[in-house]
Amino acid sequence: VLIAHRHSADTTYLDAARAMGEYVLRNIVTDPSDPNDGLLLAYEGDNVTVNNQTAFETLPGLYDLAEATGDQEWIAQARRAADFAIGGFNPAEGLIADHYHVNNRSFIIDPDNVLPGRIALDDAALATLSDLTGDPRYRDVFLAMADRALRDEDPAGTWVVYPPWHRDTGRLHIRASWWWGYPMLTAHDLTGEQRFMDAAIRAGDWFLSQQHLDGGFPYAPLVSGNHGSFALATSGSAVSIIIWATLFRRTSDERYREPIRRSLRFLTAAQLSVDADDPNVRGALWETLNVPDGTVAPGYRVRDIAPIFAVRAADTLLSHPELIPDEIEPLSNAMPW
Repeated sequence: VLIAHRHSADTTYLDAARAMGEYVLRNIVTDPSDPNDGLLLAYEGDNVTVNNQTAFETLPGLYDLAEATGDQEWIAQARRAADFAIGGFNPAEGLIADHYHVNNRSFIIDPDNVLPGRIALDDAALATLSDLTGDPRYRDVFLAMADRALRDEDPAGTWVVYPPWHRDTGRLHIRASWWWGYPMLTAHDLTGEQRFMDAAIRAGDWFLSQQHLDGGFPYAPLVSGNHGSFALATSGSAVSIIIWATLFRRTSDERYREPIRRSLRFLTAAQLSVDADDPNVRGALWETLNVPDGTVAPGYRVRDIAPIFAVRAADTLLSHPELIPDEIEPLSNAMPW
């Protein structure tokens, strides 16, 4: 929403973003007498435990609000939430607890996690917070988790060992290389160490290996490469554009250009028309296909995740106009008859 505001100067978007930020702040515990003081109630899947990774994914929105409004209170509240969350960080392991049980007031490791925690490199939220506050603690935690991620990387360019699924399922999440591979560029910037840049390139290569001929991506491929026929993930096309365009800027590697074009073509096709009969989905992007259910048109599943990253992908390409194709041709069917 703030990207739309930046490109349009329409204050409607800024007002909406501020309202969203205020919602986040209302869900931070602010009672000094409560052991949960500072906890961001980033529930995901239930209303019992807070997902620490989701908490870190929330913070960059507060940073962006501070930049857009000039109000540093957004940073102060982000710092408050981060301080609570890193209370679950294990420096000996370079991992952070998966969840925090709100009622029991304790950090917990998921019972199906084979490791004593997970990494939370998402959007380099902690590294950015270190820059914004001058506090090196956040940078140190970020780099410790980045170092741990390099040790656990498998297959190359992605991670089967970390949640959301148990390692033994062999399932890979299409955005795992985005969550934990893309921030390796920040780790490289902070340290100058080539091993982090190489990891980011491997993440980009993993996306190259997963892209379909038409620019689409599977949501949960197996390590073997097999995947479901209807398990598409439009968000994969969006995040692939961001990481490839960023790598292109840093490396000038031409092999990213054509895959970017294919992903952009898929995103364009996945967006529902502004003239759609149902006003609730006009302009949205579907994330995946609904499985056949015996009707003529089982339809699509619309999630926030596809437009969130599609907007960021578009913003990234606007900063790299040399990567925007002159024409975006429509998707074609390999079996037209």
